[in-house]
Amino acid sequence: MHATEAPAAEPGHAGRSVPVWAWLAAAMAAALFWTVMMEAGGVSAAVGQGGPYLHELFHDGRHLIGVPCH
Repeated sequence: MHATEAPAAEPGHAGRSVPVWAWLAAAMAAALFWTVMMEAGGVSAAVGQGGPYLHELFHDGRHLIGVPCH
């Protein structure tokens, strides 16, 4: 390669970047997924009166995802 030649771009990486909103959406989705998978009453107890309904919603969500929980 001569001194005047520009280095070749890496294939598949030319000008691609992940926007910040996509990282935030992925982090929020991961947090929601983790909460649904691991919720055993602590999160729903912090909600107050809606806690039992939230717990049942997460419980049904685990079944919807296919996780055996009982």
